[in-house]
Amino acid sequence: MAKQYKLGINIIADVPGMTVSQHIDLIKQVGWDAFFTGWDHNKVEEWANTAARNGLIYQSIHSPFSGDYKVSRMWREGEEGVFVTNALIDCVKDCARFDIPVMVIHPFIGFKDHTPTQVGLDNYARVIEVANKLGVTLGFENVEGEEYLAALMKTFWNEPSCGFCLDTGHEQCYNGGKDMMALYGEKLCHTHFNDNLGTIDKTLPIDLSWKNDLHLTMGDGIVDWKGVMDRIDASPYEGPLICELTRHNKNGRPDHDAYAAMSIDQYYAFALNRARKVRDREM
Repeated sequence: MAKQYKLGINIIADVPGMTVSQHIDLIKQVGWDAFFTGWDHNKVEEWANTAARNGLIYQSIHSPFSGDYKVSRMWREGEEGVFVTNALIDCVKDCARFDIPVMVIHPFIGFKDHTPTQVGLDNYARVIEVANKLGVTLGFENVEGEEYLAALMKTFWNEPSCGFCLDTGHEQCYNGGKDMMALYGEKLCHTHFNDNLGTIDKTLPIDLSWKNDLHLTMGDGIVDWKGVMDRIDASPYEGPLICELTRHNKNGRPDHDAYAAMSIDQYYAFALNRARKVRDREM
């Protein structure tokens, strides 16, 4: 029997004055089954209650990875790395407290460094230990710096909390089209469905190449969606297919103009239609 995937989306937090809880209500009205948020320790309880009231699956929290919580610091000696590690542990605890099954993690942020360290593995071991005890799965995402993901998966593969989050867009513009599911599909615990045009601007300095990561709606880029679904079907994964999308342009390009012209309810409905087409092999 074919897998029956539910569908979910991130909160498109670009509407002034609209709260995350209002977005959750709207996501339910449009017809989605699930969603994920970023992390705000003071708001997670409210969002979880709103999800429960709507009968929605609060599938994951995306742990912080930039600014004060820049995860690349975890791979270096010093108090900054300890600070980020402690924040990730607090995020794991919030997931457990509110029955959110997955915490997505960027193993690294940045394009210039390519050398995992024992310090970083030790810091992540602390996060793994807490996640194991609390029953939260950690979805290590394919981002820039593939070496860091590889080191984490090799070190923690047999840990109960170790999982993989497939970002379909990152696979194109950061991983050069490499089949990340062939490496980590057995551990798939979450998805970030989005599209892009690959490395469209090869003139960008390496530290700005993140601008190629467009997070277009599925079908508006070069991702092979039948291939994506073939690979997910072949894996043990049976959870929701979760999208991670944006309505903001990058690189001064007009790629997202059509999305921004829609009202937020129209966009959620548009994205859901595309997600259904991906799931149902109509794209």
